Amino acid sequence: MPRRAPAIERSIAVLNLLASRPGDRFSLSEIARDTKLNKATLHAILWALSDAGYLVRDPEAKTFGLGPALVALGSAARQSQPAVDAAVPELNALSEDLGLDCVASAAIGDEIVILARTGAPRPFEITVLPGQRLPLLPPIGAVFVAWRAPKEIETWLKRLGPIGKEAADRFARAMDAVRDRGYSVGLEGDAQLLLRALRREDDNGPTVEEGIKGLRKEDYALIQVDPKATYRLSHIGAPVFGPEGTVALGLFLIGFQGPVDGKTVERHAERLLTASERVTKAIHGRPPSA
Repeated sequence: MPRRAPAIERSIAVLNLLASRPGDRFSLSEIARDTKLNKATLHAILWALSDAGYLVRDPEAKTFGLGPALVALGSAARQSQPAVDAAVPELNALSEDLGLDCVASAAIGDEIVILARTGAPRPFEITVLPGQRLPLLPPIGAVFVAWRAPKEIETWLKRLGPIGKEAADRFARAMDAVRDRGYSVGLEGDAQLLLRALRREDDNGPTVEEGIKGLRKEDYALIQVDPKATYRLSHIGAPVFGPEGTVALGLFLIGFQGPVDGKTVERHAERLLTASERVTKAIHGRPPSA
């Protein structure tokens, strides 16, 4: 894979930062801090992007935000990504029917990109918004990886690091369970580091990657749903397959309030699977075995 030019890498970093927080405006110093770019280099990038309309600059506050030229790009991108348009009505229906927030996201390279969200974020919950990116780093992202080739799954699992054979075997079984039942279940665990990272509560707080690594991995991925048990859930996720039989999108139920019994987990999962199957059909997709 060809290496991208440094200027392109830096421009992408700037746009990704602003896209992750579209309602905010950033000064040059704040962008430099968050992207870890040199101010002199960043100055040239910001002015070039502003001249092209991809950013707007407030001359009085000396801050930058997303510009109008991105609207046209976004509209064109949506037309080339029918899965998102097909997914949003299903997500709206899920949010209304189940009283939960829903997210559609895609795995792009080594990242998960949030593409759509429905429902109203509540105080103190993990906030994920369109444009945000998360590393495709275990234990996050099983829905995107479970239907890949065994070598790819093995490579992804190796990113867990030195967790011991027992924990590694458990995670391999968890991936098999996702594939067998068709959906993933993530337990809440210790999500405070991830919460702080996503909210950017303080300058010295953890990065998103540090937040993911801070999750208790052995407690995150649920292998078997016990109808008689209760769980504190992070998410329930199901894949949308594209025409080539690969995972085009992941649809997720999030925003669970308090413990959820196993029967409800299974009912919610079946409702989510129905929605994901409808989106798969709408984009002429197929599961890998079909």
